[in-house]
Amino acid sequence: MGPARVLHVAHHGGMVDHFVDSLAGLSVGGTYGFAVDSAWRKLNSVYHSSGHLIAGLVENLQHGLTAVAGHPWPGEARVEFEGQAEASSFDGLAIELSTRLGELLSKPIEVKVTGDPYSSRAIQIGDFPPIPCGRTHVRALSEISAIRVLSIKRKGNRVRVAYDALPP
Repeated sequence: MGPARVLHVAHHGGMVDHFVDSLAGLSVGGTYGFAVDSAWRKLNSVYHSSGHLIAGLVENLQHGLTAVAGHPWPGEARVEFEGQAEASSFDGLAIELSTRLGELLSKPIEVKVTGDPYSSRAIQIGDFPPIPCGRTHVRALSEISAIRVLSIKRKGNRVRVAYDALPP
């Protein structure tokens, strides 16, 4: 945006806030051009939708776990869960999760935006329940070529699933 690089965008009270790397060259009330880095946006869409898919699958495979947080940034992506799960089952969960992810990515499954964009926006992947979310997503799982489960481990009272994802 103008001479600055946008690092984060968030909705607050009906406004859209852009967090930038520097205020140099920007002034309050100024008008600036901007460009979207389409490759970076696509990569982030792939990671974000992958995190939602992992959340839905883990909740289906481990009924005692509920997704409570996501961190879908390339190179450090993870989904966090709370609830009852035994660490001894993590190896089996990783294998089953990887298998199911591969199966789902091979199917023509839509990723739909539902609700009002400012008050009740949610993302629904196929038949999984909608999850409130305001970030960017792929339109179909076919826009994700692979999701790799890197690790599943307990951190405090949470279970973390770390992952990588790749666009086609």
